[in-house]
Amino acid sequence: MKQRIHFLLLVGLSLLISPISHAATYRVDDSATIVTDAQVKMRWRSSGANRVNGNIVDGTTFVTIRLNTAPWLNKTGQIYMVLPPQPIGQVVVDWSTQGKLLPGSLVSGNRTLVYAGTIQQNMIEDTFYIQVHSDGTRLNDMHRLEFYFEIDIN
Repeated sequence: MKQRIHFLLLVGLSLLISPISHAATYRVDDSATIVTDAQVKMRWRSSGANRVNGNIVDGTTFVTIRLNTAPWLNKTGQIYMVLPPQPIGQVVVDWSTQGKLLPGSLVSGNRTLVYAGTIQQNMIEDTFYIQVHSDGTRLNDMHRLEFYFEIDIN
């Protein structure tokens, strides 16, 4: 019986001694971001009645991403671009960058890493060339995609 109590006491003490580290997630202020063409024209990937690529429509635009990272200056973390689930179904977004943030791909309802490391500037700015892909049969009217950014601080 003494060994069991001793074991439980050691486990309890080890929990007190070893700090548990969890990343905290925060929304990043991207209100200074500029979309070059706010009304992206979507075009059928294939034309005609027998669409080879199904009902996919594509559109492109440039976006100047400006992330206010001042609250996390000199902290280490990961920044993610987030696209919530869309009422029109799955939307896929691909982008290339000028190099300050990572290029990537994102499916609605998910988030994708765009930066990892120490935050060394009050503002991170980059230009994204964005390509949007969606099911054209579900687009009956204008639809607004509302991306946002999150940071996980270690």
